[in-house]
Amino acid sequence: MKAFGFLLSVVLVIIGFVFVAAITGWSGGSGGANGSVAIVLEDFRFSPNRIDAKVGVPVTVTLTNRGNERHDLNFGSLHMPGLGGVESILAPGETRTVTLTFDQPGTHTFTCSLPGHAAAGMTGAAFVSP
Repeated sequence: MKAFGFLLSVVLVIIGFVFVAAITGWSGGSGGANGSVAIVLEDFRFSPNRIDAKVGVPVTVTLTNRGNERHDLNFGSLHMPGLGGVESILAPGETRTVTLTFDQPGTHTFTCSLPGHAAAGMTGAAFVSP
């Protein structure tokens, strides 16, 4: 009988997680198996603010600006050959797709480079595995 109670508790916890994920839209990360991620730029934040990638494997990133101000996605060009730093300045309501290919493993930060936006919390990171 105790085993049944434990099993019921585990099932209820799993149902709770599924319910919270459905309400919040949480998907467990970004940069899924299909090599793509959608990022919303809004109110001085990236949502999600994480990209998961592998060295040399292209990741297609769809950026949508749902904010009231212009925003961009900025990686240091050292980690992104050919990207040249600032990438994709978007006006409010604009959507753009970029393809990123990382040449080095590690954690590579990105920001919105418009004045004051990163300081207000508009930052994120790409976690790149070998």
